Amino acid sequence: MSKNRLEIWINSFVLFALIFSYDFGAVGPQFDLRAAAVEAFMAARTLEHDVEARKLMTADLEHDYLHKKRLSIRVRSGRVVAFDFDPARIVQSNQKEFQTDVESIWADLNEQVFATQYERLKFVKVKNEWLADKIEFIRSVPGKKLLPFNVESDKRAKLALAVIKKFMKSVVNHNPKAAIQFTTQEFQTNTGGQEELERLLAGPADPYYTAYDLRSLVQKDRKQIEIKAGLYLVQKGRKGVEIVEAQLIAKQGKTDWNIDDFRVDRRAARESKRHTSSTSE
Repeated sequence: MSKNRLEIWINSFVLFALIFSYDFGAVGPQFDLRAAAVEAFMAARTLEHDVEARKLMTADLEHDYLHKKRLSIRVRSGRVVAFDFDPARIVQSNQKEFQTDVESIWADLNEQVFATQYERLKFVKVKNEWLADKIEFIRSVPGKKLLPFNVESDKRAKLALAVIKKFMKSVVNHNPKAAIQFTTQEFQTNTGGQEELERLLAGPADPYYTAYDLRSLVQKDRKQIEIKAGLYLVQKGRKGVEIVEAQLIAKQGKTDWNIDDFRVDRRAARESKRHTSSTSE
C-alpha cells in the first residue's frame, strides 16, 4: 500500500467535507462528518510525515504540535500506526465544537510497537470545516518487554535481534529487496528463488503491514533462534487493526546472523481481527 494513495484519500475526504459540512443536519447518521473528520485526522497522523495531519489542525494546535515541549517531544518519539474510536461516544457541546476519545497504537522509528496511547481530541468548526484543535494524552500503556531472553546467551540473542529488527522493518516498509539482504541463501532457494521470496515479503496490499512487535525468542540449538512476532495490519484511512502472528528462524552463519525462515499464520489472521483496545492487554 502506497503512502501516496493514503495522502490522496485524505485530500479527497477534506474536499468532500468542505462541500458538505455546511449542512451537517442533512447528512444524517449514515455519514457523520464528525466521525469522518476524526478518522481522516488520525489516518493523516499515521503517515511518515506530518504535513497532511497539520492541514487538518487549527493554527493553535499546529503551533503546539511543533513547539509545545510535551506534545512535540511525544510526536517526535514515534508515530501512530493504528487507531480506534467509537463514533457513538462523540460529545458535541455546541454546533462548532466536539470531542472524542481515541486509542492509538504507536511505533518507534524502526516500526516496532512500543505503546498504546489513550487520547482525547477536540475539534472545532472553522469556515465550515472540522479541524483538530487539541490533543490531550490521557494515559499510556507500554508494550510488553521482550527481556529476559529465553536463550543460552544474551549477547548471542542481541546480535540475532539486531538482524531480526532490520528484517522486520524492511517487511513492514514493504521493501522486500532490503529484507532479502538479511536472509540465508537456503531460505531463498526453498521459497522458489528471489522473485517468489519478494512476493512473500511484500505482504498484502490492503489491509497492509504497518508495524510489528516481538513476542518471544527461543533457542533451538547453539546457532538457531526461533522468534514469534506480531504483524499489525490496517486498511488505508480506516480505524481498527488486525494482528497476525509471524514465526521466524534466525540462523548464525560464519560471520553473522540471517533469517532462515519466515511464516505468517493465515488462520490466525482470520481469527485475530480486533480493534486497538485488544492490543493493550
